[in-house]
Amino acid sequence: MDPPRLRPGGAGGSRAVRALGRGPGAPRADGRHRQHLRRASGRGARPARRLSLGHRAAGRSLRRCGRDSGGARGGAAVERLRGLSSPFGVVVFSGEEGARFGAPCIGSRVATGAFTAATLRELTDGEGRSVSECASSVGLRPEDSAEAAWEPGSVAAFLELHIEQGRVLENRGRPLGVVDAIAGSTRVELEFSGRPDHSGATPMPMRHDALAGASEFVLEAERRALALRTTVATVGRMEVDPGSVTTVPGTARLALDVRDVDSERQRDLAEELLDRATRIASRRGLELSATLLSDQSPVVLHKPIRERLARAAEVSGTDFCVLPSGASHDTAHVAKVAPSGMVFVPSHEGISHSPREWSDVEHIARAAGVLATALTSLDARKRD
Repeated sequence: MDPPRLRPGGAGGSRAVRALGRGPGAPRADGRHRQHLRRASGRGARPARRLSLGHRAAGRSLRRCGRDSGGARGGAAVERLRGLSSPFGVVVFSGEEGARFGAPCIGSRVATGAFTAATLRELTDGEGRSVSECASSVGLRPEDSAEAAWEPGSVAAFLELHIEQGRVLENRGRPLGVVDAIAGSTRVELEFSGRPDHSGATPMPMRHDALAGASEFVLEAERRALALRTTVATVGRMEVDPGSVTTVPGTARLALDVRDVDSERQRDLAEELLDRATRIASRRGLELSATLLSDQSPVVLHKPIRERLARAAEVSGTDFCVLPSGASHDTAHVAKVAPSGMVFVPSHEGISHSPREWSDVEHIARAAGVLATALTSLDARKRD
């Protein structure tokens, strides 16, 4: 059987899911509804155009600055923003990671109008609880998400400071990275089904080992991705049933994540790997089902904003390089409704999503200064 072609989200994505054999269902999204959305969007007399800074990771790291020189530098950068003629705000998005509800950036997607109250009712976690239910349980009002969405044209520019979550900047010895593009991601759940036979009584040629098939697929995904320049493919989760030492695995479920800054390569590899999974299952006498979890296109960030960030780094004497982001970020969603830019600070040893995650205070402070300079430049352009 030929595998279906995966397409970008929307109706095409739903058709692909139906073809894959499991009912469309909405993509699942991660996190907690943003309590501060209403404050960030400025109820009442809202300015026609404003400048915005983000986000959570930068704020968490800046709190570590304390009273050292880096902290002083970061504080001075924020003080400079008080002189802007344009209104500005600092927004902290929740639910960026995608761990609990299966798709990232719930806060920024609410702010930009991509997620509605209905969406929040449809998105569920592994226990079947919706985002709306979870948000309401802690005193939030997800039914009012439309009021929290930014009005079209109200944001003149959005800049985000984030840790790199990789080792490129550290390996190059650069304290700052200016992001030019954010990779897209196609995520698929695959289930290989065989026979849970007795491990001692079933000869090797008679087995239909689901885990062996899934393992072959994992190695195939690695091999195919290694042959491409910017594509990455990851199987980060696998569940095996019945999970007994004395039983041939009957079922193996895994989650595949294919990413690239080139949308054609991203989806071509995802489709190619679905084809390989079909062939592996057929050769091993296994059944295969697949569910499209999410499909997000790459985003190229706005060149004028990127150039101002680069110029701000040059003015401050901060060595930098231009690089893409392999991880998804809120900026990818904000960029669909407002000119957006992003900078990275190095992550020590590339460690992220761990208590050992760390970025140098001086790097964070320098990056804050670059953002302040860029915002000042954007503000001056508006006055002109």
